[in-house]
Amino acid sequence: MSLPPLDFTKPAEPDPDTDLRVSLTNWLDYQRRQFIRKLRDLDPARAAEHAVPPLELSVLGLVRHMTQMEHVYLAWGLGGGERHMVYGEDDFDSGSADSYHEDLTLYLAEIDKADYAIAALPSLDSHGLGHGRPLGATLVKMVSEYSLHNGQAHMLRYAALGEVVR
Repeated sequence: MSLPPLDFTKPAEPDPDTDLRVSLTNWLDYQRRQFIRKLRDLDPARAAEHAVPPLELSVLGLVRHMTQMEHVYLAWGLGGGERHMVYGEDDFDSGSADSYHEDLTLYLAEIDKADYAIAALPSLDSHGLGHGRPLGATLVKMVSEYSLHNGQAHMLRYAALGEVVR
């Protein structure tokens, strides 16, 4: 699998918007971009490293988890179709240097599907075709999910690098 280039530039916080849908989708995009930035300076082995013993958690493991969250809450959750759990019940599994490119390719593809599903719903009150939850509540859930895991990935990245590299 060929991995598209990753954008590691630091995103600016979204401007305030009175349209709640615009605001929520902008914050989701911001959190996703911050999440991808956690991979900068990490080679595939470091991305998969359990850098904070005794935790069995890595930045790549968080990528795998967020792939499933993008699918369950957004791509399938909003768009319907077939629900599939690519990583099964152990979606925090750290993967490996060998799975790095495939894991990131799957993650980025799930974001594309999720964005399509978000755009297809007419309003924040529209219910997802998969899980049946409203778009607005689902976007809040995903911004929250990214906020939590961005913090974890931030610390795991520093530990894997062995230094604070901003």
